[in-house]
Amino acid sequence: MQISAKDKQTLRQLAARYSELAHLEVQQERIERYYQTNALEPVRPVVLISEVPWGEIRDEALRNTCVPELGWLETRLRCALYQWDHFQVDLVIPPLFEVGKQIRSSGIGLAIEEVLIKGDTGAYIAAHEYHDVLQTDEDLEQLHAPEITYDREGTEAAVAVAEEVFAGLLPVQAVGGQLQYSIWDQISQYRGVENLLYDLAVRPEFSHRLARRFTDIALATFRQFRDLDLLYPNPYLLHCTAACSRELPAGDFAGQVRYQDVWGRCAAQIFGSVSPEMHDEFDLSYNQELFGECGLLYYGCCEPMDTKVEILRRRFKNLRKISITPWADPERAAAQIGGDYVLAAKPNPAFVSSPTFDPVPVKKEITAYMEACRRHGTTCEFVLKDISTIANRSENLTQWAAAVKGVIDRYCA
Repeated sequence: MQISAKDKQTLRQLAARYSELAHLEVQQERIERYYQTNALEPVRPVVLISEVPWGEIRDEALRNTCVPELGWLETRLRCALYQWDHFQVDLVIPPLFEVGKQIRSSGIGLAIEEVLIKGDTGAYIAAHEYHDVLQTDEDLEQLHAPEITYDREGTEAAVAVAEEVFAGLLPVQAVGGQLQYSIWDQISQYRGVENLLYDLAVRPEFSHRLARRFTDIALATFRQFRDLDLLYPNPYLLHCTAACSRELPAGDFAGQVRYQDVWGRCAAQIFGSVSPEMHDEFDLSYNQELFGECGLLYYGCCEPMDTKVEILRRRFKNLRKISITPWADPERAAAQIGGDYVLAAKPNPAFVSSPTFDPVPVKKEITAYMEACRRHGTTCEFVLKDISTIANRSENLTQWAAAVKGVIDRYCA
């Protein structure tokens, strides 16, 4: 697209500062800590803040002034610069501006039916009431693998815009993604929560047929991503967490990205209330097939995994990182994880939701993790995410970052 002189000047000013930050020595120091974390080395924990409800931060620095067609680029630059100035923690602004490859899917043959309640906080989080459209084998027969297409023309156009903006400042590269799929989180959108959990107990055979069908859909999707060269072996982040690893791509990598060259990520948030045995039978047994060939694996999201580490250990030889949520016990989690995996701690986002920030519960929470990980020789990281509100106060995030830093400073140089 043609960028007007005014818009180009605006974007170039933002890009110049972005580039300046990207070339700071601290970026390489943080990137190295990302690598060390995923190598399970004893290192100061990486702390990140993600999934910010940007709509609650009404600051002139975040107001877009360019034409809407440039919003994808302007918003990204403004948010990165604002976060750096106010709550950067261990944010990395890399010396390369990445543009995601534009990927299209034809769908899987059945539409989600839901009632959606969306807030106005600028968070992606919303309430969903899903209607059950997968009650029978006849419903199941409607499902099929999607056709994945790569919009090369659209991607190249986006890269061209970014290259014009960053000319002489930073290189620009189109990048693909990782292998990410959560079987039961997908199924829950077609069934709702209660029906899904009920059928695990009373219709286990049907539940297995559901899992089988969605596994086959994922396998077909993964093959297309691989064959279309839509996988990226060198990401800085994987679902908000540090992803840099010297083990990826694999040692015999020759240019064509394969499963063994990338991260895999899966979860079963809806299984937070099922037993380890049921979790293993209905989820992990299928995910072992899906993700067993990946170079490294990150398991979990919001479901508490502190009592289920052993079932992960038995299933996945490539497991490297386990999500541990505010509903899990840090001591129990670290005791089971030991030095074998990264404990990816998700601090409680409720602590930044109040009109008055209280550092006491934040410090108590982080201290519990630090003590547990020190006792058990566990590498950990912290990612504040799933933030539904900050009570219209960006300073809550600034103060949270300071409180966490203060705790970690007591344990690490």
